[in-house]
Amino acid sequence: MRLRIAGIVHNDLMGRKRLLKWLREMRELEEVPPVFVAVEYDESIFRQIRAQRSVLLRLAAEAWKGSPQSVLKEIEDSLGYEGDLHEGVFPSIETVWLDQGRTVEDPTIWSQYARDRLNIYKSFVPDEQKSLSKDGLLTMSATAWERGSAPLPGGSDRDAKFARVILDRLQSERQGWAIVIVGSVHASEVEGSMVSRLIGEGIECQVSQLRS
Repeated sequence: MRLRIAGIVHNDLMGRKRLLKWLREMRELEEVPPVFVAVEYDESIFRQIRAQRSVLLRLAAEAWKGSPQSVLKEIEDSLGYEGDLHEGVFPSIETVWLDQGRTVEDPTIWSQYARDRLNIYKSFVPDEQKSLSKDGLLTMSATAWERGSAPLPGGSDRDAKFARVILDRLQSERQGWAIVIVGSVHASEVEGSMVSRLIGEGIECQVSQLRS
């Protein structure tokens, strides 16, 4: 089984466009659809996050009142884009939830997700800025990568979990290819990362970091 792995940054405002382009390229390159698409979410948590896209749109419209609707739409669609974007390119393909069973001490992390995401986006621009442009989204994207793409030496518990979920899924099917969409830190090849663990188990990993 070959894995085509997309490394993304969750807060990247250009991430959706880049991932969509990459997914379409994979569809053209491969002769058959992927066996599965693995994403960095718990399914129930993702549904809570996806339901807040309209909330993020409202908050962004209030924060940057002079922004074009097309820019506000980009912001709305950016929330959790990496969890369901593949469905439009590879319909009816199994989704593997790499973070299934995740728990947190404070469940308001999920109920306030849109508000917290807006605050992250606001930190990318000067406080006095009253509107955003498409060029501004590119600048914010670069900032997101600067802040969120440095791999953690030795990896993390989540790297180990993601690798284990993928390896368990591969036990039942070794032929063909599959897609994995995770944060760039998990897609790096530093020791202990998800990718390094998979390579160590003999899995062929073709990694694309979607920075541009």
